[in-house]
Amino acid sequence: MEITKDMLVDEIKVLQKAAKLHAKYSISQYKRVLNIVDELEKEKSLLEEKVKQRTNHLEVEIAQKEDLTNKLEKIAKYDQLTGLANRYLFLSELELIYQEAKLLNKTFSLLFLDLDGFKLINDTYGHDVGDVLLKVVSKRIKAIVRQDDMVARLGGDEFTIILRNIDDKEKVKKISTLLIEEIQKAIQINNLDVYVGSSIGIYMFNKHEEQTYHDVISKADIAMYESKKAGKGIYTFFDNTMQKEVQELTIMKHKIKHALEDGNFINYFQPIVSSVNHNILGAEVLIRWQNNGKIISPDIFIPILEDDISLIKDVTFWQLEQVVSVMYKHNIFFSFNISAKLLHNELIEKLEELIQKYEFEPSKIHLEVTETSLSTNMVQASNILLKVKNMGFRLSLDDFGTGYSSLAYLRELSFNILKVDKKFLDDSTKSDKNRKLLLAIINMAKILDMKIILEGIEENHQLSIFEKDKYIKLQGFLFYKPMPYDKFTNLIEANTI
Repeated sequence: MEITKDMLVDEIKVLQKAAKLHAKYSISQYKRVLNIVDELEKEKSLLEEKVKQRTNHLEVEIAQKEDLTNKLEKIAKYDQLTGLANRYLFLSELELIYQEAKLLNKTFSLLFLDLDGFKLINDTYGHDVGDVLLKVVSKRIKAIVRQDDMVARLGGDEFTIILRNIDDKEKVKKISTLLIEEIQKAIQINNLDVYVGSSIGIYMFNKHEEQTYHDVISKADIAMYESKKAGKGIYTFFDNTMQKEVQELTIMKHKIKHALEDGNFINYFQPIVSSVNHNILGAEVLIRWQNNGKIISPDIFIPILEDDISLIKDVTFWQLEQVVSVMYKHNIFFSFNISAKLLHNELIEKLEELIQKYEFEPSKIHLEVTETSLSTNMVQASNILLKVKNMGFRLSLDDFGTGYSSLAYLRELSFNILKVDKKFLDDSTKSDKNRKLLLAIINMAKILDMKIILEGIEENHQLSIFEKDKYIKLQGFLFYKPMPYDKFTNLIEANTI
């Protein structure tokens, strides 16, 4: 086919039209692409901003979590009051030091320190003062030991000190002496000079002994209690005889517990008589332990009872219930020794329970507390004794004259009866001065409207130092020895009360 000029013109026109359309479409597409790119850029910026914000937020969260972790770790490992290592961290560190000492032939010493008189300060001045005192004591301990040594507060007023790489006994003695001397210095709190002492038990690691790191703690603890028993304010090094004594004590406590459960404890009664006619007016109730037909001396088990609040509570409450359950048979009073450790609300609850159960007259029960035992618990004791007195029970101060604050006790606690220590009676026959001192005590009690019981009377000439007096009652082997209940019952039935 022949291509004409017109055909070429038409083709060119078509091509031009197509080019125009293509250009128009391409520009439109390009603009769309630019718009999309612009939108993507905006979205990218938004995403970047969000990522930035999220990253900042995560960084804050991570920092907060790290801070919380550090705080939790500090709570888990350090005492919050003093800042010292706590029991958990101490045990962990001691285990590591113990293993290191065993494997690498190293040495260390453990000091177990307990404050003397801290409870009295808490009771007297309050826990806020007690807390300040603990902080000061902690700083004093830290100032004496080396930086590498560990000081921990196990709780309450108990501290432990790990002295690393020390096997020189003289160095340990020197550190212990410095601790005792520094701690006992006055601590000024709220314009008060507060004093506290310390007792220290020491165990020096011995790689040849078969033991665990828990045994190390136990040995230092045992030595500390030896310091307490020896009079407090001293240090004591552990030796193996102490552990044997502890084992024997544990066995004895176990036997005492079973003796109570098996009914092997019995009450004995020592009559208290009138100084006018020697008639029986009452009796002191004394605990005895009957084992295989033999009576075990109270000197053996009473100190063990006194040292364990759970045992002394169980035995004393048993004594009370045994007597009040038969009181309706007797027109006399009964006197019980009460440990100062029992002067808390549980005693009040027990007395209320007994009154409700047996409906006896409370004034027929005399509760005796010793003067020396009160000194460790004066504030709480006065509150509980006041409640006991308001319930109608009679209060008796035993062993008067053996402590340091006798007159304060008489003034503050309002005792009904004064039991004069046997030593005053024994000494009264030795000199006129001693005789006058005893009479002065008796006259003082009368002025305070208190009855007096003179105990330990064993000889007739002891009666000659005072006239027959309705204020005075007598107790001692001259009249009667302690006896079991059946014999005591027969005796009072034969007496005119």
